[in-house]
Amino acid sequence: METPATLLQDQEPRNLLSGIYIVHSTARSYYPAMALIAMEKATFLGENYDAEGRWVTFRVGSTSLAGPGSYEGQITIGRDFFINALKDYSDWEIKWWREVVQNAVDAGATTIKIGTEDAGDDQLLVYCEDNGRGMDEDTLVNKFLVLGGTTKVDGDTAGGFGKAKELILLPWRGWKISSRDIVVEGVGISYTVDRAKHRTGTRVEVLMPEDKTTRSYHAKAFLAKCNLPGIKFTVDWARVEANLQGRDLTQSVQHKADIYFTPTEDKQSYLYVRTKGLFMFERYVGEIPGYLFAELTAPSIEILAANRDGFRDREVGYAIDNLARTIAKDNLSALKNRQGMIRQKFEGAGKFRARQRAANMLEKIGPTPSMVQVREILEREMDTYAREREYERDSVVASLPPAPVVEALLSQKIEGPVHLENAIKQLAWEPDFFIINEVEGFRVPSKFFPATMTPTVLKLAKVWVELCRFVLIQLGSDTKYGVGFIFSRDTAAAAVEEDDAEHWIMLNPFKDMGSRTKIWSPLNSGDLKWLYAAAIHEATHVADGISYHDESFASALTFNMAKCADGYRQIRKIAAGIKMRGSAKADD
Repeated sequence: METPATLLQDQEPRNLLSGIYIVHSTARSYYPAMALIAMEKATFLGENYDAEGRWVTFRVGSTSLAGPGSYEGQITIGRDFFINALKDYSDWEIKWWREVVQNAVDAGATTIKIGTEDAGDDQLLVYCEDNGRGMDEDTLVNKFLVLGGTTKVDGDTAGGFGKAKELILLPWRGWKISSRDIVVEGVGISYTVDRAKHRTGTRVEVLMPEDKTTRSYHAKAFLAKCNLPGIKFTVDWARVEANLQGRDLTQSVQHKADIYFTPTEDKQSYLYVRTKGLFMFERYVGEIPGYLFAELTAPSIEILAANRDGFRDREVGYAIDNLARTIAKDNLSALKNRQGMIRQKFEGAGKFRARQRAANMLEKIGPTPSMVQVREILEREMDTYAREREYERDSVVASLPPAPVVEALLSQKIEGPVHLENAIKQLAWEPDFFIINEVEGFRVPSKFFPATMTPTVLKLAKVWVELCRFVLIQLGSDTKYGVGFIFSRDTAAAAVEEDDAEHWIMLNPFKDMGSRTKIWSPLNSGDLKWLYAAAIHEATHVADGISYHDESFASALTFNMAKCADGYRQIRKIAAGIKMRGSAKADD
């Protein structure tokens, strides 16, 4: 028996009783319901998408009916709404491609064509087509399309959990699978089966909404971490290689995993976990002069968690975590032995206030709001919060954008409910500050530290904060981020990840680290354009989860530059809207 879920329309979510609820993004209750979830007063259960918007399922309070003389049972919810796969996967945009490519590889494909096409109505058609052995009707309908079911039982395949279809098919506006002489078309868990002209292999395609989609450059980012030399890949009809190899064996977990190292000129920060050359997930290990790979030698079903984004085998997980700690310790020791090198974080209380502010703003937005209404609401709310933080106006830590900057931040196209929710979260966010010095023998002057910043430096820091916020809003990212200054002889700006969870967008304030006489000036139009371009570059690393510079990053950056191309008028307003107390002369 399934637990009934209440459909919300005009109800006030703050007054809901304990239970399971469903709400659509066109309903008056939608944004107030998102506010409850943001404040953790309700628990997100699942989502899916249709042509009009987004469905969300959530739970309020406890739904247990246990009491004297009764018993406890497992609550079930209709699969039409209980789709939590996007939350189950880290970097789901990359992992979607992992799942479809893995199915093709396991089917013996030697050619795999993947890509995206504009399907109109603010949606993308995302596809993967292979020349593998395909599936007959019994396999496709009674195994592949069974939740938790799998057709992979031998040691020559990389999969085996049967969970991937929750990510590949179920949340989206529509999907279609063509294999051999069968075509299956569906929406959610409902589908129809038809006969078709025989084809070699399988084609999977789905319709994703514009503000919640994966793109071709995510496919390239996935393939760049794989080693599949026997397969010919094309992405949007262009040839792409998948041949990143491990060179030197450094450590082994007997019969389970081998860890390889491949030196490179560019420093890396991750260990890639792979099975049969297919990239599964990555672990942050600190800065190293090359690539680290953990190649699983046992079946992945024995080693990895069900979503293949982590380890279920403690021995393998411990070996890799121990290696990461050793690398981090060596890096810190080397850092301490070099004169003047620092990594210092300055944390405010903004991360604790941001959740409440975002929830308050979500509550005030009605059904299918126009952007004029949204801007009025958000500008009014943000102006109130900024005035409440007036005493922090001269601090780069825990700062909020003033009203003129908010107006500029919101002067852009919002592509859907998810984009709007993420924009609100970014508006409410107060980034912390980080100082990194990589120049041996250089002592960072006090004017670059938050508590002692001069007006000119503080202006630069605040403009950098808002340019990064502006870019992330345009890209529809809800990634929490910090900002800071990085002092380096060869780095003008950088995206830095710390401890697998902290994203920092860093700027070298000096235009020339050699002379150290001039810092970037947001009042200079040439400098402001450069700062904006740097913010787009580094925010691409953060928003798209691509940590290195290769073809996939180039594609992502090109796409993001196009999305942000019309922003120059707004960045001038952003720079002009940040007013500093005191004089800003003679400081740069």
